[in-house]
Formats: sequence, C-alpha cells, structure tokens
Amino acid sequence: MSLLFMIIVAAGLPFLTALSYKNIKKMEEEMEGAQLAKIPVYLQSMIMQIILAVVAWFAARSETISISFKSNFSPKTIGASVLLVVIALLLAWISQKFSKEKDEGTLHHILPDTTFERLIWVLAVVVAAFCEEYIYRGVLFNIIADMVKDYTVYVWLIATLLSAIVFAFGHGTQGEKAIIQIIPFAIGFQFLVWLSGGLLLPMIAHFIYNILVELLFGEKIKQDAER
Repeated sequence: MSLLFMIIVAAGLPFLTALSYKNIKKMEEEMEGAQLAKIPVYLQSMIMQIILAVVAWFAARSETISISFKSNFSPKTIGASVLLVVIALLLAWISQKFSKEKDEGTLHHILPDTTFERLIWVLAVVVAAFCEEYIYRGVLFNIIADMVKDYTVYVWLIATLLSAIVFAFGHGTQGEKAIIQIIPFAIGFQFLVWLSGGLLLPMIAHFIYNILVELLFGEKIKQDAER
C-alpha cells in the first residue's frame, strides 16, 4: 500500500494536475476568457483530497507509522505559525505587486465570486488543509524519512525537501511560478510540525493562509489573469 501511495503522490498526482492545467487553459481559449464553473472544481478537489488521504491512511497503517495530530500551542509555536503565514502573504503580495507578466496559472478559477461559492470554497479549504497536511507533512514525510533512516544527520532535511517538492508539483495547476513559491512554504509547514509536535497547528495555519489569500489578493489575482 505504501508503494501505491508513493506512486500516486509522486507521479500520478503531478501528472493529473499537469493534464488538468492543460485542459483548463484549452477550455479558457475555447470560452474566450469566460469563467469556468467553480463549484464542480471545489467538489472534485475535495473528493480527490479525501481519496488520497484514505490511501495515505492505509499506507501509514501498513508501515506502522504513527501520525500525531496533537500540537503544542505555546507562544513560540503560535508565533512561528503567525510568522510563517505573514512571510507567505508578503511573498504573495510582492509577486502580485511587481509581476509585469500575465498570470498564466489557473488560481483565478479557484477563487470564489458568489456567497454560495464562498461557502463551498471554505469547506474545500478546510478539507485541503486537513488532508494535505496529513498526506504530505505526515505520511509522505515519514515514509521518505524511513527510507533514508541510515543517513540520520540529514534525514529531516531530505524528507522535508522531497515531500515539499512533491507537494509543490501537486499544485501545478497554479502555474510554474506558484510551484517555486510553494516549496519554501511547504518546508515552513514541516518545521511547524517539528516545532509543535503534531499536525493540528500547521493545519490551522494552512487554512488561515488560504482564507487570507482570497480576502487580500483575490480580486488582484483575477485582474492579473484577465490582463
């Protein structure tokens, strides 16, 4: 089961996101810039995340990997999570502020417009924050760490970097620029797992970041995609 999980996450999911990106861009051209239906995108994302989380759970069980959700909420861990979110938002702002190129990603198709879309989108963000942290910072990190356990000095760095790269390529529909930006973001979340001792704090930080991106930069992202 762990081998199946690795194949799906490391090869299957990036391939599907690349294919999805290609299809969305093709649909954009055919629809002459018209917005795609967003609710099906949210539902598809949630279903995929939940299925992958279930596969990850079976993989963790087959490898007897114990995943801790309980985080230590101390001034140090909360401060670190706030700092990570602030830095990530600052980088997103810099990217939006000084980018002179048209946004070729598909993030504008994800951000909601109507009240109903926002309700479904918030649910999708909750599912994504829970599932992605469990899949990448929890199960995938531990499987990779177990593979390189003989190299104890570098085990955390190797597992963190590899899981961050896989996580970033799993977000390929957001464009090449987003992939590069997501890698340090994912490394920061793995640091939060280590610092707090569990996945709950990174899940909360992940959720808050996604919500703030919509609130602070949603309209700008949509305008950049249209210019």
